[in-house]
Amino acid sequence: MLEKIWPFGRSRFRKVVEEALEKAFREEGGALEPLSELSEAEDHYLLRVEVPGLGPENLEVRLEGDQLVIEGEKREEKRTKHLAEIVYGRIYRAYLLPKDARKEGLEARLSKGVLEIRIPREKRPEEPPVRIPVQEG
Repeated sequence: MLEKIWPFGRSRFRKVVEEALEKAFREEGGALEPLSELSEAEDHYLLRVEVPGLGPENLEVRLEGDQLVIEGEKREEKRTKHLAEIVYGRIYRAYLLPKDARKEGLEARLSKGVLEIRIPREKRPEEPPVRIPVQEG
């Protein structure tokens, strides 16, 4: 179906997109943003971040104010390649911590290319919503 609406065809379209993305990251020196998910339990949050090919020695997890920062680099080995689809480079992602997250007691664990960060929660009384009057004019 893609061939009908895109004149390049599926494989050529994919190649064009990949080349454009690669060029954008290399020229601007930008970082890749890893995919992630944040789930919540009663006493903690669990942040899972995909970082395939990275080990603990290639990752840094740190707090900067109210942000949890994950930074790392996947370095390319110099060798003759006949196919190159693996993405290399710097990764960077900053997450704003939820209001009830505690900054003490965070735990990070890396397993099978997934970084899991357990973020403890503090019990806070629920704040009622505050109505703000809307004025005309």
